Amino acid sequence: MLVICALAAGVRLILKESKEIYVPVLLQSSPGQRQLITMDSFRFVRSEKGRITWRLDSRKADLAENKEATMEDIEINFSSADHREAKLFGDAGTMDTATGNTLIRRITHDVKIVTSDDYLLTTASLFWKAGERVVRTADPFRLIGTEIYLEGVGLTANVDLGTIVVKNNVKAVLQE
Repeated sequence: MLVICALAAGVRLILKESKEIYVPVLLQSSPGQRQLITMDSFRFVRSEKGRITWRLDSRKADLAENKEATMEDIEINFSSADHREAKLFGDAGTMDTATGNTLIRRITHDVKIVTSDDYLLTTASLFWKAGERVVRTADPFRLIGTEIYLEGVGLTANVDLGTIVVKNNVKAVLQE
């Protein structure tokens, strides 16, 4: 009984004097970063006027309080109104589930995009800006197609327009 009274008096003293209690950094949760759920087979779909414009699938996802999903083994399928398609593959990434913006990065394998018209893009990381339907990378990349070999550093590609802008160190070989 004496121990319980001493403990209660100690807690009362701490609370009364408003002293801060030290909590190690590893045990503190970041604001908005608290994990809410972990799931296998995560799927996120965006559509416009009843047509699916892109769909993300991942083997595993952790969803946080700030609406961020941390994912593993990612595949994003893009489709355009003219029925062109592209698939993006990556080892890991994070997505803002409110906007759909997604950063995909390499862990063991390059991030790659394969298109329905036989183009292959490889790089270390890609950022998908969902609202603009644009992929970007600041990393070195390679683009291989039936008529072109292109490499450089830094790329911006518009999925709908089929345009590519290369920032630096452009090397291209055109084939007939």
